[in-house]
Amino acid sequence: MKNTALGLLIAVGLAGAAQAADLSTPYEPVPPPAPVFSWTGVYIGAHGGYAWSDFTSEPTDAYGGVKPDGWFGGGQGGFNYQFSNNLVLGIEADASFGDQKDGISTLLGDPTENAFALDYSTKIDSFGTVRARAGYAFDRFLPYVTGGLAWANAELDFHQQVTADGSVVVDNSASDKQTFTGWALGAGLEYAVTNHVTAKVEYLYADLGSKDFDLGTPVRADLTTQTIKLGLNYKF
Repeated sequence: MKNTALGLLIAVGLAGAAQAADLSTPYEPVPPPAPVFSWTGVYIGAHGGYAWSDFTSEPTDAYGGVKPDGWFGGGQGGFNYQFSNNLVLGIEADASFGDQKDGISTLLGDPTENAFALDYSTKIDSFGTVRARAGYAFDRFLPYVTGGLAWANAELDFHQQVTADGSVVVDNSASDKQTFTGWALGAGLEYAVTNHVTAKVEYLYADLGSKDFDLGTPVRADLTTQTIKLGLNYKF
């Protein structure tokens, strides 16, 4: 009997010590899962890229056929709204500034005797868009398509010189600048680097219609342009 009672006392003591040890161990709560990123919000940002264009005149292409291209940079701002099914709709406006150039020079004959020289060039120094965007969010990845209105400022310069017996008999120069308007379509991929900073790559094709340039006589020209750009946005 004494041995049995002693065994019970030891068992009870060990159980109490174990409970006391458990009570002394601090409770560590399970951390909540990380929140899913939302694309909803207003954003502003900056971008840079490369543009190439086709500038063709009507009807004979006498002052067209040039392909101005070059680097550009600019800024953008917009708003996105993400629905519960991960569809993201938004609107964005951007403006870009650069120096797309191209030109053609023609020389017939010897300028010291009898010759005909013609130089013309096209420059695009600014362009922009106002577009809708539609995409599907894969958490922090957002592939999207986009389309809307587009504009561009283009300048056409012309210089003609005719020499006879080494003397200049004709020397004409003219320049005119016009604002083209049309539409743009494209696609892109955006990634949320942090909860506030996103990075994107985007391609756009723009058909900017026709404009008349006054170079002494009207010259009608068509303009299309393509751009590829990288951008960073800050989402509020």
